Amino acid sequence: MINNIDVTLRDGGYQNGFCFPADYAAKHAQMLTESGVEWIEIGYRNGSFKPIPNIGTTGLSPDSYIRFIHAAAPDVKIVVIAHPHNITTKDIKEMKASGLSMLRLCINADKPQRAIELCKFAKSVGLKISINLVRVSQISTDKLIEIAHLYQDAGADIFCLADSNGSLLPEQVSHLVCLIRLKTHLEVGFHAHDNLGLAVANSIEAVRSGATFIDSSLTGMGKDAGNLALESWLVLLNFYEQQEMYNIGVVLSQINILQSGNFFNASKRTVLDIIMGLSNLSADYRKIIESTLGQDVPSVFKEIKKLTAEKVA
Repeated sequence: MINNIDVTLRDGGYQNGFCFPADYAAKHAQMLTESGVEWIEIGYRNGSFKPIPNIGTTGLSPDSYIRFIHAAAPDVKIVVIAHPHNITTKDIKEMKASGLSMLRLCINADKPQRAIELCKFAKSVGLKISINLVRVSQISTDKLIEIAHLYQDAGADIFCLADSNGSLLPEQVSHLVCLIRLKTHLEVGFHAHDNLGLAVANSIEAVRSGATFIDSSLTGMGKDAGNLALESWLVLLNFYEQQEMYNIGVVLSQINILQSGNFFNASKRTVLDIIMGLSNLSADYRKIIESTLGQDVPSVFKEIKKLTAEKVA
């Protein structure tokens, strides 16, 4: 069974400063749940990895916001994602009391101890736990398995492979999903970015290889090039199952509501996004590459070779 996690209110927040109105967020969560979408990620807790000036409500997910969503749409399985340095066990306890169903911890390959402790605590209070490993395209398979085992031992339920750089190809996605399934007992998730236009192909391959949690967002609204488009993905799932598992009419109606709001800002795949994906570069290098792109494309690739050589050195 595939579990879909709608990430519009969180990843889409990179397009509008996380300024989705609470009334819209509640209606969004309610309608997508009615359409059949299993989980709704309503935002970050206490910010993204780096501070964002004037960040909106869906970038903070205070208890009052979680309670508002839960009261307005009690059937919604509410998901919040957090970077370990931004939250405490007190946050976890308060979010659970406010109506949270799943906590996702967004981690990198370094310094796992704090996230492990938070994972254990969240599990102890009855939350479903997903560990979201970012920039997975830059991590060796040995390191990947080492990290997965650490969080399996800490009680995690799901190990989500986040293609943050939008660089993975379908064959690579299949290899990584199969590896986690072979070496651990964790369920596997996949979070696609669409830098190379492969979000759909990569997500199909993830499911074929055994992933059971897939992230997507309405119209693909998300950071930079955006994510897997929820509406297209659900159409595919209905087709493959030969039944209407998801009510596409409700989903399309919600797109109309989203796009009519002054808080909507569509994700667009640019030449810069494609170059970042081709080069397997993280957002840390975006401004450097963007400034070089003002000269010409060959100069960009020369700069990338230089940056890569410096990193290896």
